[in-house]
Amino acid sequence: MPPTTDAAPPPAGKLLFLATHSAAGGVQEVTANIAEGLAGRGFDIRFAALYPHARTVPAGSGRFPWLHVVPRRPRTPLGGAGLLRALVRLLRRERPAAVLTSMPLANVLGPLAATLAGTGTRVVVAHHVPVSAYGAFPRLLDGFTGRLPAVHAIVSVSHTVQASLATRPPAYRRKCQTIHNTLPPRLEQHARDLSSRHDRAAAHRRKLVAVGRLEPQKNFPALIQALAQMPDTQAEILGHGPEAEALQDLTRRLGVAARLGFAGQKSREEVLAILSEADVFVQPSLFEGHSLSLIEASKLALPLVVSDVPAQVEGVTAPDGTRCGLVVGPQDAAGLVAALRRLLDDPAHYRHWSARSRLLASSNAFASQLAAYEALVLAAGEQAAIVPAMAGGRRLAPLRPDYGVPAGKGD
Repeated sequence: MPPTTDAAPPPAGKLLFLATHSAAGGVQEVTANIAEGLAGRGFDIRFAALYPHARTVPAGSGRFPWLHVVPRRPRTPLGGAGLLRALVRLLRRERPAAVLTSMPLANVLGPLAATLAGTGTRVVVAHHVPVSAYGAFPRLLDGFTGRLPAVHAIVSVSHTVQASLATRPPAYRRKCQTIHNTLPPRLEQHARDLSSRHDRAAAHRRKLVAVGRLEPQKNFPALIQALAQMPDTQAEILGHGPEAEALQDLTRRLGVAARLGFAGQKSREEVLAILSEADVFVQPSLFEGHSLSLIEASKLALPLVVSDVPAQVEGVTAPDGTRCGLVVGPQDAAGLVAALRRLLDDPAHYRHWSARSRLLASSNAFASQLAAYEALVLAAGEQAAIVPAMAGGRRLAPLRPDYGVPAGKGD
């Protein structure tokens, strides 16, 4: 059963959330939400990244500062070996009951380091995108490290992501399960408060919104090209990333710079506020795992227009099989324009897809997500040889803050 606020917290144990780097992004948001929930259940939480990033930000609304295993991203095989040695030393020194990894490099180095450390620490690996999106080396190595005894479980954030693991050996697949992303209660409440201020019965402002890192995966040129064919419509893209300059140049060349704003990186509360003022959520991504911004848009009953790729179709499908969003081929410019125009021009059509979005939102429950992760880390702790504290209720000492490299600029 999902944990309740009235239930006694479980015995506290030390949990280390390990990411590849400490830049802001959807993966960090999801893991920070889980960490905050587990902290509320009595677990001792710390965040670590293999190396810093120039856009390092505190995880979990500043509650969890980053520790960095090494001061900069390794550029050579020798540097990579040094990173692995430093991670092994961290695990031997701090002896967390469980490590929860995310992002490709952390997903492979975490299990390797746990094995080499010899402390009994167990690892829960999380895949947030299909492994086909990984680089060749992490993808190959993951097939090996996932079978190590140190790996207790392998989590995928959607059935589509788990399907990308179908060719892994049986010893790997036996550890796999799916836990869908959700929003934590504080953001759920914020979305409800915002929804109460806006009438979603019909479109009024003719404004589109998209959220995501500015990188090729998100396929934002498709949205910009669609906007060029809709002169009475505005749009806003929230996020930052390496494609910012190229996307802004495209808006100028297509003559839509005055109607498309780039808002940059925003907090989740700010994202919800901006979404609440828009009419339609658009996500033309080439691939996804289980989009957090898609969930946020559904909580505000925004009609959803997404790309016709497996994870996106799954993302807009309710548990009973009801399709709750419009899907358009990621390269179908005419189809995207047609879908957006009908939503903005046909009030009845708009109301229908707004109601479907609200139906989708009702199927995402944070308590279920948190209960699933709590069960995993408790089982991992019981399996580890180092967790008498978890069984006996004694709180382990926190990670020593002077061990990791202080958060700061990196690459």
